[in-house]
Amino acid sequence: MKNLLLMTCLLVSQGLWAKNTNDSLLLKIDKRDQKIIGAKADSKKTLREELEGVFEKKGLVLTDSLWQQIRTVIKTDSDGDSSISVRIGNSSVKIGILKSGVNYKSEIRTKAKPGGVTIESTGKDEVRVGWNGIHVKDGKEEVHVDWNGVHVKEPNGEETKVIWGRDSTKTQSKDKKSNLYERKGFNVYIGLNGLTGKMPENVIAIYPSPYLNSDPELKPLGSRFVSLDFTHAATIARGKKSAFKLGYGFSFDWYNFMFDHNRVVTKATSATNFQPILDTRGDEVALKKNKLTVSYITLPIVPHVVFNKQSAIKMIGLGGYVSYRLDSWTKTIEEKSDDLARIGSNFNLNQVRYGVKAEVALRHVGELFFNYDLAPLFQKGMGPELTAFSFGFKL
Repeated sequence: MKNLLLMTCLLVSQGLWAKNTNDSLLLKIDKRDQKIIGAKADSKKTLREELEGVFEKKGLVLTDSLWQQIRTVIKTDSDGDSSISVRIGNSSVKIGILKSGVNYKSEIRTKAKPGGVTIESTGKDEVRVGWNGIHVKDGKEEVHVDWNGVHVKEPNGEETKVIWGRDSTKTQSKDKKSNLYERKGFNVYIGLNGLTGKMPENVIAIYPSPYLNSDPELKPLGSRFVSLDFTHAATIARGKKSAFKLGYGFSFDWYNFMFDHNRVVTKATSATNFQPILDTRGDEVALKKNKLTVSYITLPIVPHVVFNKQSAIKMIGLGGYVSYRLDSWTKTIEEKSDDLARIGSNFNLNQVRYGVKAEVALRHVGELFFNYDLAPLFQKGMGPELTAFSFGFKL
């Protein structure tokens, strides 16, 4: 690309000088071989002798000071290209000193157009010079210079923008961005939930007892967690292979606690307890379904790191959430009669729920999540000290 830019500058400069001077000299020197590029090679002549011969044909003299400048640039330990511009009398001299190992044999064609000049090569290179700026293409690499600044597009998709008077900014092309995992949009989370904690001590020997140590026991596969999530992600920092983002949004969550016994959550006068359903003879009624359902609207905040979609680990996130209870009810189905009962109440549940959330996306597994409530399920002193948790995967 540097070679193409230098050649462009030399060609543009040559066209501009031709308008202002009657004579100009444009030379290119191979830095490694120390030969004039494009001239008839003569192994017996040194570089200075070749330069002197070209100067003489133009009626010019190669001065010692100019020769020393050329020698200094050639000896400079640099892989880049350099140029020297001088004026001798009414003639302008431009000398490009190009690094070694470059093929300069491609044919250059210049076309004049109303909007400017297009300089094309027989390969994949192209240079356009016009009122909208200078555009240089070298294969998949492109450089555009205009009144706003410089825009460089590299073969790997990375773009660099230098705006006049402002700091440089680097972005990635859409194709490059799309290679990173995205945690956003509408998502459905489904999994299982559980309860942890301790039951109050029984101080009064009555039947049926308001609490038993077995009351928090759930049916593992029947206790389900469902969440409809709408989320977006803001990029905090981005690298070539990863990015740090902040996920935010809202969701509708449902806890379905399917109890593995016949004692139903009941709101009593003083507190919420567990009570069985009794028949006319005072015996407990067997239940084939006994659950407590609580629905919430939730605001999750999940800082996370995303990686390439082809990575073994595509995303890791750790954050928190706060929820507001929308509704809650119990549902029971008797085993013998199939009688169904649905009772809606707040059951002295905490109106606000909050906790921590962890997520990980694995290439061959999918996205997994784990939620742990830090707030107890029931209000303090108004029910058992139980805390809910859930885990599962994103569909």
